[in-house]
Amino acid sequence: MLFRGRLRSLAAVAVGFLLSVCVTLPASAAPAVPDLPGLLGSMAVLDSRSGSVPNSVTGWYVDRASNSVVVLATDDAAARTFAAGQRNVRIQHVDARPRPLSDLRGGDTITTSVGGRCSVGFNAVKGRTRYVITAGHCTKLGGTWSGPDGTVIGPVAKSTFPGHDFGLVEVTSTDWQQTHDVDSDHGYLNVAGDAPAAVGNQVCLSGSTTGYHCGQVETVGESVNYGDGDVVNGLTGTNICAEAGDSGGSIMSGNQAQGTLSGGSGGCLLGGKTYFQPIQEVLSTYGLTLITGASSADER
Repeated sequence: MLFRGRLRSLAAVAVGFLLSVCVTLPASAAPAVPDLPGLLGSMAVLDSRSGSVPNSVTGWYVDRASNSVVVLATDDAAARTFAAGQRNVRIQHVDARPRPLSDLRGGDTITTSVGGRCSVGFNAVKGRTRYVITAGHCTKLGGTWSGPDGTVIGPVAKSTFPGHDFGLVEVTSTDWQQTHDVDSDHGYLNVAGDAPAAVGNQVCLSGSTTGYHCGQVETVGESVNYGDGDVVNGLTGTNICAEAGDSGGSIMSGNQAQGTLSGGSGGCLLGGKTYFQPIQEVLSTYGLTLITGASSADER
């Protein structure tokens, strides 16, 4: 009996010890319950300051796991000022701020700072230097060129007109991503190569004014007089119509790049005739590599 009594006493002491350990666990060991209303309130205040946020503050969001509103910034002091007065804010330093990334595609609108609107033909590279191929009578205008949303692409790099009609805009802005695509009426048409079409083959124009439409090759190696001494040699004639602003736009045959729109007559109301500068000549003249690849649909 004495032995059993001692066992009961030891068991009681052990249970008491365990209970005391459980009771005295620090509160910090328990899972934290996020103050969601407070966090959302702070988030709303920061959102209301969007109009005056400095560029060094790159973003902010509610992080329930840490029960805080995280403010991302390249300048921590600026972030603290931006978030002044708000509770549960955590500053997180980042090395760079985000930027919008836009795609350059054949047929997109491009405009120059000195006045004038044309279209993107194709994207190309030479080493690590990036270029947009368009019409030479467009790049002859000079200036700094921008994309359809007004974001700067870069300056004119090369221009040949008359005699030929091709030019390059250098893509100096990191806001633009070059693609191997051309805008079409059924999504994006990928550029797979540059095999030339023959007389009678179907070709299609992607231009910033008239969009995407097709016709046939009628002549090859034609010399065209645009007047005032502006004669361009070696153009391909088609029965595709075009309007002002389509210049430089992509000419495709299937998924093969053909060239960039040079000019034409008649307009789309009357049917019209157009001429394009074959792509092979600009590639060989400037030592460029055309950007080609699989279709965007295959990549997604």
